[in-house]
Amino acid sequence: MPTFESIGLYWTPPSNPGTGCPVIFRKVGDSAWRQGLDMWYDPANSECRGSLVLLDPGTNYEIQFGMPGATASAGLIATTWSEQFPIAQTITLPAGTVSQPLNITQGGSASGYVLYQADPTSGTTIDVQNTYTNNVTISAPYVILRGFTLKGAQADAINLLNGAHDLVIEQNDISGWGRYRTTGNWDYGVDYDAGVRCESVASLERAVVQRNRIHDPRYGANSWDSAHPAGPQGITFNFCGGNNVIRYNEVTSSDFHHYYNDGIGGSDNFSTAGFPNYDSDIYGNIVQGVMDDAFEIEGGDRNVRVWGNYMTQTATGVASTVNSVGPLYIFRNVYDQSRKLYLTSTDSDDRGPFFKSGTDTSVGNGRRYVFHNTSLQAPNPNGTLPLGAGAGLEGTGTNPLTNTVSRNNIYWIWKSWWDSVEQNSGGFGNDVDYDLYNGTINAGTGAESQGAKVSAPTFAPGNGVGLSGMYQLAPGSAGYGAAARLSNFNDMYAAPDIGAHQSGTSAMKFGVTGSR
Repeated sequence: MPTFESIGLYWTPPSNPGTGCPVIFRKVGDSAWRQGLDMWYDPANSECRGSLVLLDPGTNYEIQFGMPGATASAGLIATTWSEQFPIAQTITLPAGTVSQPLNITQGGSASGYVLYQADPTSGTTIDVQNTYTNNVTISAPYVILRGFTLKGAQADAINLLNGAHDLVIEQNDISGWGRYRTTGNWDYGVDYDAGVRCESVASLERAVVQRNRIHDPRYGANSWDSAHPAGPQGITFNFCGGNNVIRYNEVTSSDFHHYYNDGIGGSDNFSTAGFPNYDSDIYGNIVQGVMDDAFEIEGGDRNVRVWGNYMTQTATGVASTVNSVGPLYIFRNVYDQSRKLYLTSTDSDDRGPFFKSGTDTSVGNGRRYVFHNTSLQAPNPNGTLPLGAGAGLEGTGTNPLTNTVSRNNIYWIWKSWWDSVEQNSGGFGNDVDYDLYNGTINAGTGAESQGAKVSAPTFAPGNGVGLSGMYQLAPGSAGYGAAARLSNFNDMYAAPDIGAHQSGTSAMKFGVTGSR
């Protein structure tokens, strides 16, 4: 099951492989094989599942897998998605501002998409001025929506309906949507109203949402000061399909009265579906200004990959309570500032974790991989404690951390006597090591035996600051060149570093101008 840069693999081995199923791969035509991370063996259905990552788009890959210690016994050739979409027809809307919504009912086919685009010279704005539910609806397949400015939708700016699949939604500017819910400490919006919305479209697959600016909804979400947050979201997929890609978007808001519930997420969390469900990638995004989770990656998470994102001014970074099917891969993300309470001082806040990672074994117990992520701690001009995450990797309340492999992360938290890793009561089956941390560790016997506890990571000059894109460790400091080797994730480097940003590489690039 491919995307642009990943391939999800499924194989039923002849017997229980114990530690997992080895996998090797190469571009068709190459002579040398590369080792992938072993596929995880799920005893619930006697299946090995896993992903190849950081691949090239539009490329054929030869893949082989088998039993530990044996010659590969199965194989296939898979092709990653091309970034070039064939266009059969182009429909250009006139320049200027229109007040009527665009309802797309005509689509194309696999051999040719229908492109709906704004005027390429002067631009096209669809401002429905709170008189229509949506700016754009799409109920057809093989559609590209490109370059519009969308304002003033009553509920959701872009609504994906039954009949929609194989979509590209790109380079749009979306703002001012959402319904009024109630007034508390400020005006609150209706839960899940979104810049891009899919609701109960199980057939939605191969949807690409990329390089959109989604900002400033009409109303905000309530904060944890009053109750669990509820309100608008940047992107909401509820009870929809999978095999989708959300990349290089910016979900932001200019003031906390207009912050989001979750930045990018969905519902149906305690299930084997949820968001983004299966065979999906979420990467290169900026999420800022969220009362709960920057990314709510909860539910089945079967061969789901979340990487290279930047998060700030959110209560939680990446939430995966629960990960019922798996495997879920979370790697090379950067978390900056955390806040939950807005009616108290920053020092009196109750910061959330970088990774909210609980399990409910009555739903399932999927494998979770957490590799090469970095949490920052910005100085606090209005207090004594820094502004970053309150915890690193932890379970959630009565949902403990289970079946999780953590390697090469920087778990820098705001209070050193709080938890960098906490599996909670009932946690089991975790393999936590080679991380750089400053808090306490509770993850079973032998946890962090090769990790390093420091008061703070030492970044290279000019690194470790905000949205700089530079998060490299200083040469000779703890974690520099000290990461555990991970096939397909860091084996391209002679001496991989702990953290999200490898020394000697270019700046990390997020958002609408982002790239690998």
